Amino acid sequence: MIQALLQEELEEIKAKDLYRRLRTLRALSPVRADFAGKELLLFCGNDYLGLSHDSRVIEAAKKACDSYGVGAGAARLISGTSELHTRLEENLAAFKGKEKALLFTAGYLANVGVLSTLAREGDLIVMDKLCHASLIDGARLSGAQLRVFPHRSYEKCEEILQKSIGFRKRILVSDALFSMDGDLADLHALVRIKEQYDCLLVVDDAHGTGVLGLHGRGACEDLKLEEKIDCITGTLSKAFGCLGGFAAASTEIIDYLINFSRPFIFATAMPPMLCAAALAALEVVQTEPEIRHRLWHHIQKMHDGLKSIGFETGLIFSPIFPVVIGLEKRALQLSDALLEQGILVPAVRYPTVPKGKARLRVTVSAAHREEDIQKLLRALQASSGTP
Repeated sequence: MIQALLQEELEEIKAKDLYRRLRTLRALSPVRADFAGKELLLFCGNDYLGLSHDSRVIEAAKKACDSYGVGAGAARLISGTSELHTRLEENLAAFKGKEKALLFTAGYLANVGVLSTLAREGDLIVMDKLCHASLIDGARLSGAQLRVFPHRSYEKCEEILQKSIGFRKRILVSDALFSMDGDLADLHALVRIKEQYDCLLVVDDAHGTGVLGLHGRGACEDLKLEEKIDCITGTLSKAFGCLGGFAAASTEIIDYLINFSRPFIFATAMPPMLCAAALAALEVVQTEPEIRHRLWHHIQKMHDGLKSIGFETGLIFSPIFPVVIGLEKRALQLSDALLEQGILVPAVRYPTVPKGKARLRVTVSAAHREEDIQKLLRALQASSGTP
């Protein structure tokens, strides 16, 4: 009976062109992979600086693996905290301009761990409608009331707060750089609202860390708002090319998370070898700005190229380019057409994006070459029927 119900639901999403399946790849580089004996050019990953294959990052992981083994062996509060965990947290805190930082085993767990811990029943969480699923899940797990305002509609955000009285604590939440649309939150507006309405402000800078800012410190750097944001979360799995998540905040907030955050307390620690890899990647980000400059050169090329073949790209904010197709079936067809030409850009569909706004989420890396970008543009033009 249960299996039949599950199968019925699977058939329903197949009929709606929403069925998902895994595709097994063998990585050849940050932007190339082998799929069933065919080399593919990838324009779909988040390895924005190409550091997953950087020889220094790999060597750091190898050395740590020889010394510490493959896994941490326990949760952080048991015996899972090594000097590499401590050093990485100290360096991330300094990088983000915060007193302390705390590692989680994934960026998803960092967001779930922060919101499910800092909020509880009797509190209010107000967040942007397009916040990442991990923030939504953390808010739901907290037991707090959750109110959502339309994307970047800060007037509506204020209306919610004006009408929300009697709550013990109010937490304002947003992505800094939105992963599906590639646009930025208005952090100045969020800080102003936070101060006016006495909120705690949590910002997820997963996609901005290592990419945005004069020194790659993220979306808050150029705006000089690090001190104004109470908690900045992020990931090591994107621009750093590794794995893991973190929260950077005041000493009081981090100590509170250490003592009350279930995703931190009850999860086995990140392997020390990944801490070593992330430390090496962080050093590259801080000492070799030319990699980030190359990324932004590619971003400009992609922006200009997409515009020239008829795709609306808007302002340049990030390495993320949403090529909105609309119908789920049409997005799948275009993705398949690109795959036939040796380019992987999977179709992104509901529930990741709203119904009727299926898209190809094109992402650019410093590891791409200009000829790679031109190949994608030619393939998009030929497959989409644009003149």
